[in-house]
Amino acid sequence: MARPTLRDVHTDGPMTQISIAYHNADYIAEQVFPVVNVTKKSDTFFVFDKDDWFRNVASLRAPGNRANRMDYKLTTASYNCLNYALAKGVPDEVRANADAPLSGDIEAARFTTNGLLLALEIRVADLVSTCGNWANASNPGTKWNVDTSDPFSDIDNLTDAVSGTIGRAPNVATMSWPVWQALRRHPDFIDRVKHTRAGGRVVATDFMEWFGFEKVLVGHPIKNTALEGETAVISRIWGDMLWAGYVPAAAALMEPAAGYVLEWQGRQVEVFREDQEKQDVFSAEHWTDERITASDAGGIYSDVI
Repeated sequence: MARPTLRDVHTDGPMTQISIAYHNADYIAEQVFPVVNVTKKSDTFFVFDKDDWFRNVASLRAPGNRANRMDYKLTTASYNCLNYALAKGVPDEVRANADAPLSGDIEAARFTTNGLLLALEIRVADLVSTCGNWANASNPGTKWNVDTSDPFSDIDNLTDAVSGTIGRAPNVATMSWPVWQALRRHPDFIDRVKHTRAGGRVVATDFMEWFGFEKVLVGHPIKNTALEGETAVISRIWGDMLWAGYVPAAAALMEPAAGYVLEWQGRQVEVFREDQEKQDVFSAEHWTDERITASDAGGIYSDVI
């Protein structure tokens, strides 16, 4: 007697426990340049002259005489938030016919929001990674993936350069994943922890202790630069560099912030109906301007591996 086969007793259908999708897990742009919510699409902000604040002008005052009187210069800089948007339609037929666990509405909202975050990450990374944007920019004498290189001294010199320019040490460091991989495998760094930590594994908090950083950010995100329908061309958003700068944790007055993301009206997802197309459209948008606000408050080593 013929026995039932596996195909006889089971008809394949979509699993409801898992689905496979690709998106970046951790964007770091808004940690490198803090978000500042602004009340106008475009406006100006004040810039105090650095030289006046570091000049030694206090002096002895003789009885009956006036104190030495000085002043400082004040200028303005401007910003202009631009509208970045992405939309996706969810036809009624697709929604009604979708198998579990698919949810067109949720997926459309996440897809469009991710598109905004990806584009923001690319814009901030491009600003940070451009050597010409920073007063302190250099290349290591020997690349850091060579065992005889001295990345500790290089990074130490970078923090000294920023500190010597703005009077405070950089508190944020940013690098790509390949650069972090090279640094944590470097024998100099391993030697510093191998006798105190099992396995001798170098971690981000070591860099915080050694160089005084409050945050060490490693850029994992990737991007596809191919057009739709073409073979994917995948590359890392954060390139072959290490950047260090001073950035307040949030918007601050009279602080030499390396940069901000100025955002007007916040990030929004709007849902509207297209009756003739019989679909709902999920449209995500935000108005932003990514600004380097103090080029001397950051420094970069590029072409490091």
